[in-house]
Amino acid sequence: MLHVLYLVHDVSDPAVRRRIIMLKAGGAQVTLAGFRRTASPIADVEGLQPIDLGATRDGRFGQRLAAVTKAAVSIVSKLGSMPRPDLIIARNLEMLALARRARSAFQATVPIVYECLDIHRLVLRDDFLGKAMRGAERYLARDVKLLVTSSPAFIANYFKPFGQIAAPVELLEIFVFEPAAVLLDDRTVAEAPVAPPWRIGWFGALRCRRSLELLAEFSRRLEGRFEIILRGRPALS
Repeated sequence: MLHVLYLVHDVSDPAVRRRIIMLKAGGAQVTLAGFRRTASPIADVEGLQPIDLGATRDGRFGQRLAAVTKAAVSIVSKLGSMPRPDLIIARNLEMLALARRARSAFQATVPIVYECLDIHRLVLRDDFLGKAMRGAERYLARDVKLLVTSSPAFIANYFKPFGQIAAPVELLEIFVFEPAAVLLDDRTVAEAPVAPPWRIGWFGALRCRRSLELLAEFSRRLEGRFEIILRGRPALS
């Protein structure tokens, strides 16, 4: 069984839970380690007890940088008792910074996969900070074995033109994941016409005010034919 060490920026992120479900459905054994946005450590994520690397805050770049630096000192001891993984997946740039340090805990060459599902506005800046962050990403990703990203636009407009990563790319677009088999009868029912109101679901991390405004305006203009359902965790910063 493939053993995956999954390093994440926020263990309570609903998207992290979904990825763990996907990895388990594929037959992997998963060890989860990462930061949290909550005051206290998270006890359970899909049956896993996360290895806590400390607390970080949304929108606080300086605080997160300090937390990564602190975690780089402690991560070897925190991972020292776990079996050597077959693969390390680093979700986001800050976890890529810790992946190489984490690998040293096992005294072996463990391949690293860089999972980048969003392009932060800071790396797109043309000033010193933007150039420094892109340079840091290129350096940290110099020997990753695979880049996993969620949009072909990220590849065409960022990774390729800036020359960020030489590794092969796996495009994993964000769709609803259904691990259970879908029976023919269920599919037939699902394809039958449904009367309004039609429902649009926005689930997960609720952080984009502009998206909320657009959905609300769309629903009002359609005069009740569409309903917007929000479920998840609002970003309060």
